[in-house]
Amino acid sequence: MNRRRSGSCALLLAGLLALAAAAGERPPDVLLLTIDTLRADHLSAWGYARPTSPTLDRMASEGTRFAFAQAQRPKTGPSFTSMFTGGYCSDHGVRRIGQPAACSMRFLAEEMKQLGYQTHAVVANAALARDFYFDQGFDTYIETWEVAPREPGLDPTGAEAVTDLAEATVDRMSEDRPFFLWVHYVDPHEPYTPPAPFDDLFQGDEHSGAPVEVPVSRRNTRQSWNGIGRKQVIEGRTDLPFYVARYDAEIRYVDGEIARLLEALRRRGFYDRMLTVMTSDHGESLGEHNYWFDHGMFGFQTCLHVPLVVRFPGLARAGVDAAPVELVDLAPTILEIAGKRLREGGWMRGRSLLPRLRGEAPPARPVAFAEAGYSSRDGWIRVATDGRFTLHRLLDRADRRRVAHADVEYALFDLAADPGETRDVAGLHAVDLARLRAALGAWEGDDPMPMGRDRSDCADRAMESDTEAQLRALGYL
Repeated sequence: MNRRRSGSCALLLAGLLALAAAAGERPPDVLLLTIDTLRADHLSAWGYARPTSPTLDRMASEGTRFAFAQAQRPKTGPSFTSMFTGGYCSDHGVRRIGQPAACSMRFLAEEMKQLGYQTHAVVANAALARDFYFDQGFDTYIETWEVAPREPGLDPTGAEAVTDLAEATVDRMSEDRPFFLWVHYVDPHEPYTPPAPFDDLFQGDEHSGAPVEVPVSRRNTRQSWNGIGRKQVIEGRTDLPFYVARYDAEIRYVDGEIARLLEALRRRGFYDRMLTVMTSDHGESLGEHNYWFDHGMFGFQTCLHVPLVVRFPGLARAGVDAAPVELVDLAPTILEIAGKRLREGGWMRGRSLLPRLRGEAPPARPVAFAEAGYSSRDGWIRVATDGRFTLHRLLDRADRRRVAHADVEYALFDLAADPGETRDVAGLHAVDLARLRAALGAWEGDDPMPMGRDRSDCADRAMESDTEAQLRALGYL
């Protein structure tokens, strides 16, 4: 049940559907396809050498590929809250797992429901459990770890289980109303454990790279800074190419399961007339900056740069849009395509990408914004990027040492010359530094670390034991 409203919207839905029918138009069906922990630069369509993503590459060739999309925070809960509300973390107040959004904010599924849509979700990451209110607005909300068959060799959160449950959802959907279907795959989230035969798919190939050693702690715990814990070691291996190959193999595994889901939608006659949006909540650090197999601590592009493809035959042009976009742009984009009028100064801060999908060229947002960090209020990192330069604001001395290797509040990286963000060039690009500092300051407002809106009207939900077990398995707890 929705945590704020329990009344029926039947009359409103009937009126909307009647208007659509009178106009002879049916709003488009919508598939939101999200893949956890997926780096854009590990997809073939983004130039990766390994053939990790034939299905997603084909989708990208048929729609608009936004080459430089930015997550608002490299953690699942905050990122999806931004995606679904069109607001930044400072708007909705979510910065950690289990933290509900400001109850005054409406989620995408709630808006779609008001437009007359049936709303369904299949999710495989317990960070998105209904315990944390991500189910608001959905008619059905399937948590795979709760309902997938417990069979030997079948991971209840694996991509195969996700597709099975999504297919079953498609088969049950009513055809008298348009649908909004969100399907979330947790792979390739760590631990990197692709099933056979994918586990050895890329091991030892020509793209394996140099034999870098992964630092391993003596402690039997999970860690990511300065190395990994002993409990994270797989098959006794400590060579980085082994883990990267398994990460890539998980992408290929998910890609094949997505192909199976799309084929099911094609059989039902949905695929070639529906709006499809594919993206990720954040990327993954694979040892860069001494940060191993994790995300959230830093605001580097390894964790903030996510893939984004919008496919909608007859509307979204096939091609590449290289200007920066943000995940906060997704909700207004989907809603405008679905028929909602968006008003200036509304509660969404994202901008609809519909004009850019049509090939129009409105003034593009010159700068995208994000944040990162685990520590206290003063330890968070703020990021501003225009696609060429990326500015990091570092309020914690430990972060300054880790990111800039010097006691400076601002670090600037040139993504064209240094895509790995290893050299602070703030002293060499004064104009760009000043421009991005001004943009970041305007975005932050008076308080550089606003804590979000009041959430006192949210009733807490007790975390279920299965949810807690899944969170532990993913390293959240």
